[in-house]
Amino acid sequence: MTHYTQYLKHHVDLLQAFSDSAQQATPFTQPDLNNEDESAFIATLKKLCEMPEYNDDMNEKGQWLVSRVVSAYSHLMPLLNRDLLWFFGGNCLHYMPDDEISFYQQLEELRFSAEDAGHDFDYAAAKQSLTQTH
Repeated sequence: MTHYTQYLKHHVDLLQAFSDSAQQATPFTQPDLNNEDESAFIATLKKLCEMPEYNDDMNEKGQWLVSRVVSAYSHLMPLLNRDLLWFFGGNCLHYMPDDEISFYQQLEELRFSAEDAGHDFDYAAAKQSLTQTH
C-alpha cells in the first residue's frame, strides 16, 4: 500500500465511522427520507465512503458535506472527526481555529518528510505523538 493510499484509507475510515453514526441519528433514522436535502446528504456520504481514490470530486463533495453538517445538522458535528476538516480543506478550514490549523500543518510536514525519505508514515501514531508535544 502506498503512503498516499494509507493516508486516504485513514480518512475514508473516519468517513465510514461518521456515516455509521450519522445514519443512527435524527433525522436519518426516519423510515422515509422524503426531504431532498436529507437524501442528498446520505447519498453523498455513501459515495464518499466508496471512492477508491482521491480526486477533485471527492474534495468538492466533502466540503459540501461538512458545510451541511455545520449548517443543517449541527447536532452531528461532535461525530465528525476534525481530521476530515483538514483533509477536505477549502471552506472546511473556516471551522478550525488557527492553533488547530497549525497542528495539522505540522502533521502534514511530518507526513511529507517521511514520504520524501521513503519511510512508512503512520498517521494516527504521528498525530498522537504530536498531540503529546503540544
